[in-house]
Amino acid sequence: MQVESAYIHIPFCEHICYYCDFNKVFLKGQPVDDYVDKLVEEMKYTIANNPTNQLKTIFVGGGTPTVLNENQLKKLCEGIRTNLPFEDGEFTFEANPGDLSSQRIF
Repeated sequence: MQVESAYIHIPFCEHICYYCDFNKVFLKGQPVDDYVDKLVEEMKYTIANNPTNQLKTIFVGGGTPTVLNENQLKKLCEGIRTNLPFEDGEFTFEANPGDLSSQRIF
């Protein structure tokens, strides 16, 4: 069976919303750099063990993915570009508009 989509979960939040049922934790004090490193490793491992020609959909959700700092976001996005076979399709990155700036959109 060909893998056609990827969901990447970022479980970190600045605050916990009462209505959210997703797996999440407060950002403060969490090993976020290690988590992002492991996500990139997981992408490599998953594609190596489940080869696919092309993903049709990538969704980055959470939690709140945009609570990652600029370096963490860059590492995550580079990991996606480098490791996941994706050229054309749906790419969704869940965002809190208050976290966005021109420096954080690339």
